[in-house]
Amino acid sequence: MAEPHRLYSEQPIEQSGETVVLGRDESHHGLHVLRLRRGDEVWVFDADGRQFAATVENTGRKQMTVRLGRPVAPAPEPPVPLSLYLALAKGPAFDHVLMRAVELGAAEIVPFAAGRSVARVGGDCANKIRRWQQILLAATKQCGRARLTAIGMPVAFEEAVRRPAESALRLCCAPAKTASKLSVALQEADCSSAAAIAVMIGPEGGLTDSEVALAARHGWKPVSLGPRTLRVETAATAALTMALAFLGEL
Repeated sequence: MAEPHRLYSEQPIEQSGETVVLGRDESHHGLHVLRLRRGDEVWVFDADGRQFAATVENTGRKQMTVRLGRPVAPAPEPPVPLSLYLALAKGPAFDHVLMRAVELGAAEIVPFAAGRSVARVGGDCANKIRRWQQILLAATKQCGRARLTAIGMPVAFEEAVRRPAESALRLCCAPAKTASKLSVALQEADCSSAAAIAVMIGPEGGLTDSEVALAARHGWKPVSLGPRTLRVETAATAALTMALAFLGEL
């Protein structure tokens, strides 16, 4: 039997029997896209990882109300939080990485502008972030997670390299001949004991030598994804997948 449709509650959901009013966007999606009606069963989750079976109670013109039933376990999160530091990119490549990162369990995505980035920080960032959040939410619904992947305002490269906590394992994917293989770096670091794992993916042209050196000075270990040149979406997917494998998730 197929699982019920999943909807997101902006307000925290805490106990069975509670009535929840869904936000405007989710109400619209439930009413006009999924065409849900009173009495239909759905699953509702919030940003903190809680999920309940629920019954549609009210289907007003612009607002949907549901009543929570039994708790439902969502897809589990990785045992170590994964952060993806992702260089800005134009076109669908950036959006594709957002979706794959959610499916692979990333806890947060930090967009940044590198020297060779074609896309730049600027313009109407608020609209960009809202669109990115919509992409992340849709991917969360699809993959069964109930904890939203965080994403914020794009930052400069110099700020990005300083952001992770010192206790995090920081891996900078750089196509340098002297870089260790990512698999070797993960083995040497024993990533299962790390407080977090941060993976940095540069732009299509790669990070510059000076950027890799700056990252290294802030605790990032340069690592290689192999001898072939990978597109951004391939590199990000490969790096996160390998991290999950070393965490015993795959």
